Amino acid sequence: MPDAGLARRRRLARILTAVAGFAVAAGAAVWLLRRAPAENARVPAREAPVAVAVAVTAPPLAAPAPEPSAAPGGAAARSPRPTPLPAATGEPDVPSAASAAPEPPAPRAQALADGKTYPGSVALPGGAKIELGGIVWSETEPRALLNDRIVGVDAWVEGFTVAKIEPERVALEKDGLTIFLSLK
Repeated sequence: MPDAGLARRRRLARILTAVAGFAVAAGAAVWLLRRAPAENARVPAREAPVAVAVAVTAPPLAAPAPEPSAAPGGAAARSPRPTPLPAATGEPDVPSAASAAPEPPAPRAQALADGKTYPGSVALPGGAKIELGGIVWSETEPRALLNDRIVGVDAWVEGFTVAKIEPERVALEKDGLTIFLSLK
């Protein structure tokens, strides 16, 4: 005769398993929603990639191998002949990669002015550079992309301290000097 208590315990175990699975799924959803960037996050569009053309030159055609003389035993041994490469199609020559896209001039180091706002990037004396890639704004934990690193307030970048992250700009401080980097 079947045990009625065993059936009840199994049913209860199934219900508790379903509730626990739902709780884990709900917790994961809440965690993901809290980690998602704010709706008003500003990340600038990336520049389009630069296409580089490369000239390919074909190696010279190989001369056909001479016919070998008859092999011992009376049978003529043949070696495979190299296949000639197709002739040029008459397309214009493509410039080399070096002449296709000239490098933009490097930003000159400038004397930094206290309180000045620099759009996008600033060249520092000594050859260093700080570049603002984007801002993810949040009242509690704002983040900025500086020199390809995600940083928060009080982080160090090229000797500067990130003093404040605002929705449109980042304040950097060093030795009493404050500069601002704004989105382009």
